[in-house]
Amino acid sequence: MTELTDLQREALLDLLNLAMYADGHLTCVEDARVEQLLAAMGYAEAHERQQQFDASVTRVRQHTEVPEQARAHAALLAKSFTTREQRRKVYALLEEVITSDAHITAVESKFLEGIREMFRV
Repeated sequence: MTELTDLQREALLDLLNLAMYADGHLTCVEDARVEQLLAAMGYAEAHERQQQFDASVTRVRQHTEVPEQARAHAALLAKSFTTREQRRKVYALLEEVITSDAHITAVESKFLEGIREMFRV
């Protein structure tokens, strides 16, 4: 995660939040996985991780109400990742977080499918 720019890190976190809130339900497993990701991004302190998470939620909140809005915003965020390797890694992380609670809803599945098409992975 350290090879990503600050804007790409924000975009990744925003995509993760969009994905997690796609079904309107955040699980402890998903939350823990995001904590790990934030730590891997270099946010060592708990308050830093919480601050980054809260900022992301604020940025994406307006896009989470309607699935079509979430997908449209995800398409804008996806443009932040310019290399095939970045897109592959980001998609893998999204898939991991969405599937981490072992309960994939139809909305989450459709969101993930849309990201896969955007990234062409």
